[in-house]
Parts: sequence; C-alpha cells; structure tokens
Amino acid sequence: MPEVPGPPALAPGAPAPAASPPAGHQPAPPLSPAPPWLFFWFLTALCWTLPRQFPTWRDTLLDLLGVTPDPAGTVPGSDLLRVAGLVDLVPALVLLAAVVTVAGAGVRGRLVERRYRLTGDLGIPSLAAIAAYARAQLPHVEVRANLRRTDLLAFAYLRRPRRPRLAVFAPLVVLWRRDRAAAEAVVRHELAHCRQGDTYLAGATSPLAFVVRHWFGLFVWAAVVPVGAVWFADVLDGAVHSAGQLVAGLGLMLLNALGLLLAAITLPVAGSWSAEFAADHVAAAGPATRLGGAKPRRLPARLTHPPMALRPRLLRAGPRATAFAAIACYPAGWLVQLGWLLLAAHAAWLQIGESGTLRAIGLWAAAGLPVWVAAALFLAAWPLLRRPWARVVSR
Repeated sequence: MPEVPGPPALAPGAPAPAASPPAGHQPAPPLSPAPPWLFFWFLTALCWTLPRQFPTWRDTLLDLLGVTPDPAGTVPGSDLLRVAGLVDLVPALVLLAAVVTVAGAGVRGRLVERRYRLTGDLGIPSLAAIAAYARAQLPHVEVRANLRRTDLLAFAYLRRPRRPRLAVFAPLVVLWRRDRAAAEAVVRHELAHCRQGDTYLAGATSPLAFVVRHWFGLFVWAAVVPVGAVWFADVLDGAVHSAGQLVAGLGLMLLNALGLLLAAITLPVAGSWSAEFAADHVAAAGPATRLGGAKPRRLPARLTHPPMALRPRLLRAGPRATAFAAIACYPAGWLVQLGWLLLAAHAAWLQIGESGTLRAIGLWAAAGLPVWVAAALFLAAWPLLRRPWARVVSR
C-alpha cells in the first residue's frame, strides 16, 4: 500500500529456512482470517453515518456561509466567529475525501506510478524472480519497479479494477539475494492486501494523515484567531474579561474539536490496522515466521500501520494471536471512539455547566446497535465469504 516504508521482513540473522518450491508448484496461499473491516467502515459510513450526520453538517455549512440568521447578530464580531464552523466540518471532509479517493482509484494508481517513477522494466534476474514468485502467488498481479529508491521495500496498489500491481524497490531486490525467505514474506504480505481488496481502499486512509498534520493550524486560524480578536475588541471597548477565561474557553474548544476529530478517524485507522495484522498473518504462513523491520518515519505510515514493536510480538505468539488481532482490532475501535466522543462531550458540558455521561453512552449505544449487529453477522459469515470475496476483488 502506498506511503509506507514496506512491510516487515525476516529479521537478519534468523535461521535460514528450507528453499522455496519452484514457482509453478507454490501451495495455495492462505486467505485472510478477518473480514475486510476497511470496506465495512466505508459502506457503513456511506449508508449509515452520512445520512445521520448530514443535517448537522448541512446546518454547520450554511451557518459558515452566513445563510442562516445568527441569533447573536447584535454581538460585535459574531460574523467572524462563524469561521469556527470549519473545525466542525473536518469529520465530513474526511469522509468526502475517502469517497473521492476510492472513486478515483485508477487515477490514483497513475499518480502513484508517476510519483514513485515505477516502470515495467524487469531485466535484472532477481527482479524477474520476484515477479515470477508474485505471479505464482497471484497470477494476475503486475510488477513495477524503481531500483533507484532505497527508502521503501514494496507496496501494493491498484491500476485498474481487479488488476493489482506490486511496486518493488531496491532494498527488496537486495533482500531477495541475501535472504530469500524474508523477501518472499514481504511479497506475500503485499499480495495479501491485493487478495483482500485492501488496494481498493488504500486511498481512503491517505487523507487522514493530511487532516491530522494540518488540523492544529486550521484550529488556530478558524477558532483561536477569531475568538481572540473578538475578546481583544471587547476589552478595548471597556468590557471586563480575564485572560484566564479566554485561555480556559479556548482549551475546552480545543478538547471538544480534538475529540471529534479523533473519533472521526478512529474507525478507518482501526480498519487499516486490521488489514496489516491480517497481511502479517498470511505472510507468516510461509517459511518466514520471525519478522522485524524499520520503523515507519512518515506520518501516513505511523497513523495507518500498527506499531512495529507490536507486530513481531504477535507473530512470535503464533497464528492465533495475529488472527485475533486482525479480527478484534476494528470492534475495539468502537470503544476507543467512545472515549474520544466522551472527551468532546465533557469539554462541551464544562462550557455550559451541565453533564450527562450515562445518557450520552446510551445514545451512542442506540445509534451504533444496527452497525454492531451487521458487523457480527458479517464476521460470522466471513468463513464462507472469504474465498468468493478473494475471487471477486483479485481474480
């Protein structure tokens, strides 16, 4: 998947396993133990979250544009404070960006190839061997390479529907020559993403890092600057305001907006983590069972990939541990999301002097119950669905 430093490979110094069988006699690769939770998030976001949140987002947008009347229109600077609605629209923008990137998967594939300067030249014997091994695992996969880049191992992406591609870089070729089993584990990891259909939604999580990276700047310009300007203007007009009240108010606004932001990105991040755990589970089904690798340095990889310290521990614990992590990661995201929502709610309650934790949890449970039932049914049916699913998404 793009924007990552490559999946974990077999740690240097691990015992050398037996040689792999010839490319034409590869055993059938295992399938993912977990449902494609990222697909589940995308569908439920479109069919459930969007219809429920659309009225709120619409009213916020109309207020931002000044279409709706301002009840505090007589207060100086009230029009300036409308700009703070930009912060409230960030969850809607995250979902909109996900829809756009998924709908334009083919365009994204072309941009990925242009950005990473990928070509179909496989003249080097090691590169041709990697391509042969990849096609033995997934016959319709196409291999592209850029041997001038040394900061990535490999990633999978989508060029056209049901035609996945594997991007290979110089470190994987070096690893293939030095430790064949480790390099094969990298290839199996990436092809597991293709077989699971993760490449269709690789672009859905890319905007998350952009939002997180620029969110604090947006909060400063959309909330801190307008509120501070109105406060300063009131002080110049003779109003008595303490700086402590301003700081406390902005702090509560920050906690509220930050809680809503983290609640909005928790489930897609949990779905992405689940996909990585599942790909690790499939990769470890071959000769390489001891994994390790460089820590991701870029924000997209750190956000959408589990910590590198955790993944080798799960693999050493055995296939049951990796399967459990892949299955349970997304449902656990609902509890994490509840924590962020309660943080946002308490920040808002402190501003108005009210509280209602139990009522908020009850409303959250009532709103999420249909989605939880659908997830339970999807999980129960996954053993029967995973083989047809792999055929549909990756031929």
